[in-house]
Amino acid sequence: MTASEHTQLVELLGRQFAAIDQQFTAFDRRFTAVDGRFDALERQLSGLREEMLGHFDAIYRRLERLEQEYQAITQALRRIEAGLAGERGRRDILERDLAELKRQVSALQSRIDEIEHRLES
Repeated sequence: MTASEHTQLVELLGRQFAAIDQQFTAFDRRFTAVDGRFDALERQLSGLREEMLGHFDAIYRRLERLEQEYQAITQALRRIEAGLAGERGRRDILERDLAELKRQVSALQSRIDEIEHRLES
């Protein structure tokens, strides 16, 4: 290989390495741009995740309140039902007592009628 050929080869290889270096630089810029886009997307997803978790927390708080209200309503309904059962029992007693009073009034009325009949005769 002559000195001239050697120089031409070095120049050719230099140009090729420069072209390859430019391609690597272009790829590096692309990767940097894609990396930046991924970082931006990651920030957006992180913000969205935080927002979703906040919404879930609000939903869980509402469900907890609804559960507490449901338990309170259920207990109040049980108390009302127990009170109604007691009222039914008292009403039954009052109805029996009323029937007994009616029977006694009827018996008294019969005796009064009998006494009046004797007095008239």
